[in-house]
Amino acid sequence: MDSMDVHPKYPKLLPAQLRRGWCVSRKINKIYSEVLSKELTDKLLSVEGHITPRQCATLFYFAYTQPGPGTIVEIGSFKGKSTVWMAQALKERAETIKIAAVDPHINTREKEIVPNYKEESSYDAFIKNVSSLEVNEWVLTIKKTSEEAAKDFNQAIRLLFIDGSHRYEDALLDLELWEPMVNVGGIIVMHDTKPTGPFPGVCRAKNEYLKNSPRFKEVIQLLNLTVFKKIS
Repeated sequence: MDSMDVHPKYPKLLPAQLRRGWCVSRKINKIYSEVLSKELTDKLLSVEGHITPRQCATLFYFAYTQPGPGTIVEIGSFKGKSTVWMAQALKERAETIKIAAVDPHINTREKEIVPNYKEESSYDAFIKNVSSLEVNEWVLTIKKTSEEAAKDFNQAIRLLFIDGSHRYEDALLDLELWEPMVNVGGIIVMHDTKPTGPFPGVCRAKNEYLKNSPRFKEVIQLLNLTVFKKIS
């Protein structure tokens, strides 16, 4: 794995933020390379999805290292690429918790809501990928919308990954529904947060809810993924 894609050109990043980002990047690369073999890495990367190898390594790192009680929740699983990376982290640590993988798996063919794919549903591919990577034991599949799933969910969360609908209102709602269940000291990761990317609504929701709040501290900014720590 080459160096992480911490964005070098964001003019608003202070030197301290850049140093912190590079420090975290080195830790991610170290854990990633020490724990996973190349053969297993290749298998994990073979799953169809829209996150980069560097983003996968970042999710793996925080799933592997995040301490404390609570579970992992993923909003938006598609065919399971991010799911299997985080589940593999739990498997490597012989954890007893499961990732709550929340996705209705319906192809609405609306580009702000789902990736572009042929099938009517991503569910069968998701189940197949989770099974073929042998991480079933660490995945709780919740075939519901984020809003539906939140009504029945009552567990503390130590790691929340949001990659659901990319509309501003939906991304903001995901934060409003799930962030209160994240432990203080927990991690919140949002995908598709690139300021100049195709989903400005996600970046807006991230800025309004997380970046502009004193309750959260930015841990690392990649090109299209941002990690925050809940500090109060």
